[in-house]
Amino acid sequence: MRIKGLLTLLLFFPSCVYAESSIGVSEVVNLNQAPLDFSPKSLYLQAHIVVQIVIWLLVFCSVITWAMLFFKSYQFIVSRFKVKQDLQTLSRSSLFSEMEKETNYSLIAQGFLHIVAQEKQLSSPQDKDLIERIEYRLAQQSKIMQQHLRYGIGILASIGAVTPFVGLFGTVWGIMNSFIGIAQTQSADLFAVAPGIAEALFATALGLIAAIPAVVIYNFFVRQTQNYGEQLQRITALILLAIRRENGMK
Repeated sequence: MRIKGLLTLLLFFPSCVYAESSIGVSEVVNLNQAPLDFSPKSLYLQAHIVVQIVIWLLVFCSVITWAMLFFKSYQFIVSRFKVKQDLQTLSRSSLFSEMEKETNYSLIAQGFLHIVAQEKQLSSPQDKDLIERIEYRLAQQSKIMQQHLRYGIGILASIGAVTPFVGLFGTVWGIMNSFIGIAQTQSADLFAVAPGIAEALFATALGLIAAIPAVVIYNFFVRQTQNYGEQLQRITALILLAIRRENGMK
């Protein structure tokens, strides 16, 4: 009787072990077949609320950068076109009285000519310091116009300087979430670490995406402002040359 029970146990035990092993293997296979979703949408939805706020802030900064690019580019194109036309019109006149007779001026050249006319009315024709005062006022007008055109691009420098650190803050927070995930699961496997690391790297990438274009666009506008200032100096030089000719000065 004992021999019969022992034989039954030996025949039944391997089948139980095989069944349990099959279940364990199938669970491992199913676990390995479940892919981790690292799409931007999934990373945002799975991120901590603090990291989500960081993401929205970086996206907002990026939108400001590209909006500033289109808006200021339009301003620079229009201003440079007007200055180019004014230079061509002023070049056709050799005396200041001839310049005053021209009407095909933009508001830029009209402002310069108005300053000269105003200063001449306030001074006597024999005043030897008239040219110096006109030159000073025209230089101040050029600076004002450059500042007006440069207005707003300073925010690009701020975005380029701050957003990498904002992204770094999101990175630190994501890594903290990774350690929290390890502590909660009591395991350091991929499924515990990956979500926090992914959102950390995602915040870093967004910080760079927001910062790099802002710095490049800011430097571009700085160079454009310098070129615009050089064109205004050419207008000033033409006007002063015409005044000196008219006054018999060289």
